[in-house]
Amino acid sequence: MSKKHIGKLIHETLGLIGKNWSKADSTRVKLLSRAKAVARYMSEVQGLNSIKDMKTKHVEAYMKNLKDTGLEASSLQGYATALRVIAQAIGKPNIVPSNIELGANRPNANRYKNATTPSDMDKLQEIKAALYQKAEWQGVAFEMQEKFGLRVKESLGSVNTVVHEGKLYLVVPGKLAKNGLVRGVEVKTPEQRNLLQKAQSLRERMGTPGLIPAELSLKQGYWKQVHAIQSLGGTKDNLANSHSLRREYVRSEYAAIKMIPEKEIRDQKVQDLIEQVGHFDASKLQHYTEL
Repeated sequence: MSKKHIGKLIHETLGLIGKNWSKADSTRVKLLSRAKAVARYMSEVQGLNSIKDMKTKHVEAYMKNLKDTGLEASSLQGYATALRVIAQAIGKPNIVPSNIELGANRPNANRYKNATTPSDMDKLQEIKAALYQKAEWQGVAFEMQEKFGLRVKESLGSVNTVVHEGKLYLVVPGKLAKNGLVRGVEVKTPEQRNLLQKAQSLRERMGTPGLIPAELSLKQGYWKQVHAIQSLGGTKDNLANSHSLRREYVRSEYAAIKMIPEKEIRDQKVQDLIEQVGHFDASKLQHYTEL
């Protein structure tokens, strides 16, 4: 297959998945790199004239080829994700089998290792206080992660609310969410309401759409926050990285859900919780806490 043809297929693939993509920079770079590799294989090896011609047999052949090179399951899952993104973009979401069928599933011991990871709550509180000393917007953003289970990027611009069926929800904008979809997190406690008032007041004083100062872009604000947290000891090794806040939020919410006697209601609450932290599959709960 000519270089021109290969380049055409790569260009087509990236064009299809490149619009409205809102993953974090590092995740986006990996995704695009893997998508390029998929497109190159489909052109060079499978001889496809368009990525839209991709079928399940092509997907399975590609994943088998990767497995034969000795890639670990975690890397195989990254390529399976890229294939799903492409499949969604070409209107064929069902052509990519499950990770288990593709042989890309990790052993449960590794897959759910964070379910039992403790968090250093004293260290997290120390980091929050230090961030408030650095700049109010950084302290508020960190606290938004703590009180609403948000990711770092989400915490920087999720300040608006909406009322739905009599309940108040914090709106997480799609441009900040990992999966690019708008979602709502129910506001249930006085602490959450007070924090929201603080965040909204700060936004009004700064005259910005979110918590990032006007002189910083979203990317600059994101990395400033990430580096500040890390410099204060907010790392995985210290059991106090940003994900610890999400994990503890989920654990706290799930502890209350487990007390509900009716299984049907309990299952629905679990699904609601996992969607409020930005996932779809309730099994993802096992990444955060023991069931």
